[in-house]
Amino acid sequence: MRSMFENRWKRLGLTPALLVFIVALAGLPFAIYWVVYGHAQSEALRNAQQFSRVISAFRSYYATNVAGRILGSGGAPIVLTENYHQLQGGVPIPATLSIELGDLLQQNHEHDGFSAAFVSDAPFKHRQRGPLDAFQQDAMDHFRQQPDDSELWRLEKSPSGRDQVRLAIPVKMEAACIACHNGHPQSPRNDWKVGDVRGVQDVTVALSLTEQADDTWLFGLYLLFFVGSAAAALREHKKANALLVQSNEDLSLSQSYLEDSEYRLKLKVDELSTLTTVMQKAPFGITFADPAQPDMPLVYVNDAFLELTGYSADEVLGRNCRFLQGPDTRPEAVQRVREAIEHEETAEIEILNYRKNGEPFWNRFLVFPSYDSEGRLLHYVGCQTDITDLKRAEQERQAMEAELHESMKLESLGLTIAGIAHDLNTPIGVAVTAASHVEQQVRKLSAMAAAPELDRTQLDKVSQTLAKSAALIGNNLNKAATLVRSFKQTTADASRNEWRMLQVRPFMESVLQAVSPLVQRAKCTVELNCPDRLEVYTEPGSLMQVITNLVVNATLHAFEGMDDRRITLTVEADDQSMTLVVQDNGRGMSEDALAKAFTPFFTTRRQAGGSGLGLFSSRRAVEAVLGGRVSVTSVMGEGTSFVIRIPRQHAHTGRAN
Repeated sequence: MRSMFENRWKRLGLTPALLVFIVALAGLPFAIYWVVYGHAQSEALRNAQQFSRVISAFRSYYATNVAGRILGSGGAPIVLTENYHQLQGGVPIPATLSIELGDLLQQNHEHDGFSAAFVSDAPFKHRQRGPLDAFQQDAMDHFRQQPDDSELWRLEKSPSGRDQVRLAIPVKMEAACIACHNGHPQSPRNDWKVGDVRGVQDVTVALSLTEQADDTWLFGLYLLFFVGSAAAALREHKKANALLVQSNEDLSLSQSYLEDSEYRLKLKVDELSTLTTVMQKAPFGITFADPAQPDMPLVYVNDAFLELTGYSADEVLGRNCRFLQGPDTRPEAVQRVREAIEHEETAEIEILNYRKNGEPFWNRFLVFPSYDSEGRLLHYVGCQTDITDLKRAEQERQAMEAELHESMKLESLGLTIAGIAHDLNTPIGVAVTAASHVEQQVRKLSAMAAAPELDRTQLDKVSQTLAKSAALIGNNLNKAATLVRSFKQTTADASRNEWRMLQVRPFMESVLQAVSPLVQRAKCTVELNCPDRLEVYTEPGSLMQVITNLVVNATLHAFEGMDDRRITLTVEADDQSMTLVVQDNGRGMSEDALAKAFTPFFTTRRQAGGSGLGLFSSRRAVEAVLGGRVSVTSVMGEGTSFVIRIPRQHAHTGRAN
C-alpha cells in the first residue's frame, strides 16, 4: 500500500522537498498577516506613547508658562510677548510657544525617538540660536522656490547613527503676524508680507528597527524555513525538470521515430500494394514457392499464370510446379531447374510444359531466390513466359536461313562452275584443235607412206608437227584435269558441310582459282598473303562461300569507272583465332550503305539483278556456322575492308592444330 502511494506521488511529481515547500507556501499568508498585525500593534502603541509624551510636555509647558503666569500675575494685565519671562502677566506668543516646545521635545529626542523644532533663518536679534543644518536650509529654500508645496521629508542618519525620518512643514506669515513682526524692534526684517515663509517646523521621528526586529524574529526564522524549503524544492524541481526535459526529448524522439516509422510503413504499404498490383496484373506468369514447406509448394500465383496454364488458383496452390511437366519435357531442362534451386541461384530455362487440357507450350522459365533483410531465404520466384510462337518462328527462321545458306552456297558453286567451265573451254578447245591437226598430219603421213619414194625432209616436218600437236594436247588436257580436280574438291567442300582440319593456303588458292574467270572478266588482280603451313579446324563449304561472296561482290560493286582494280586477301593467325582481311582499293561505301551493309535484301545494284543477300549470308555463315565475327570499314575514294575472325578450334571438337 505504501509503495502504491509513493508511486502515485512520484507520478504526480511530488517529492518530500516539494511537499515541505508547499506547506511553507501555504503558511506564508498567515505568517505575513501575523507579522503585519504585530507590527501594526507595536507601531500603534509606540505612536500612542509618543503622542502621550507630546501632550504631557505641552500640558506641562502650558500649566507653567501660560496658566501659571496668568494665575501669578497678581492682577497685572496679560500681555502676549516673546519676552514673557521679564514681564508680570506676560505669556508667550505663538512663535515663542513653538520654539520653546520644540526645545523641550528636543531634550527627549534620544530617549523618545521624536523631536520637533521651529527654526528660521531670520530669528529675533535677542535670540542666540545656532545656524540651520543642511536639511533645514534645504527646506527653507525649497518652500520659498515652491510656495505651493506643503511638506518636504528625507531619510537620514542621526548623530548617534540611528535611521530617522525628518519632515519639514513651512510656517508662513499671516495677517495677524505682519504688524507685530514688521514693527518689532528686535525683528531682523520689517518688510514681511502675508504668505512669506517665516520658518519651517522640523519634526524628526526615529525608525524603531530594533523594536520591529524584536517583533519579527520568529517571522525571520519562518522566512529562513521558507527559503530553505524553496531552495530544496527548486533543486528537486530542477532535477524533475531535467528528467521532464529528458523525457520530453525522449518522447519527441520517439514521436519522430514513430512518425518516421509510420511514414516509411505507409510507403512500404503503398509499395507493396503497387508491387502486388503489378505482379497480379503482369502480362507474364508469376509464382511464389515456399522452400520452408515440404515439397516446396506454390503459395502465390498471378492471373497471367492461371490464364497461361488453364488451371484455377485452388488447383495449383499447395502443389509443386512439376505438374506442368509432360511426356516430352526434356530431363536436362528439369535438372537445370533443380540445380538452380539447390544452389540458390538465378537461372533462365526454356522448357516444354503442358496446360491443363494437355496442350504443350514452350515456357521461358526464370527462377530466382528472394531473401529478407537478414539474408534468410523466403521464396523461390518463378516467371513464366509463353514463347511457343517465338520458338515456332525461330524454327521457321532457322529453316529459312538454312535454305538461304544452301542457296547461297549453290550460287557460289554456280559461279565457280561457270568459271571452271569457261576455263575448261580453252584447254579442251586447244586439245580438240590439236587432235584435228594430228588427224590431218596422220592422213598426210599415210599418203607419203604410199608414195613410191619417201621424201625424208617432208617426213621430218610431219613428225615435228605431230610431236608439237601431241605436246599441246597433253598440256591442255593436264590443265583441264587440274581444273576438274579443283572443281571436284570445291564442290565436295561446298556440299558435305563437314568439319575437318584445313590447309588454309591451298584452300584459298583453289577458291581463287575457281573464281578467277570472273576476276579476269572484271579486269581485277587478286593478291593472296597467307602463311604456307597454316591450319584451321573449320567447315570448308561455309568458308568458301564467304570468300567467294566477298571477292565476287568486290568485282561487281567496288571498281565502277576505275582502271586500277586490286583485291588483297591477307591471312594472319594466333593460337586462338585466324583473321582473314579482304580489302579492295575501290570507290568505297557511303555512310548509309555502310550502316546497312549486312541488312537482308539491301543492295545498291537492284537494277542489275542484285539480291541484297550476299553480305547477309556471309555474316550468317561466319557467325552462325563458323562461330566467328565479321566487320567492315570503308572510306569513300579509298576502298573497303572486311575483317573476318574465326576460331582455330571449334567448341564441339576440342581439337587444335
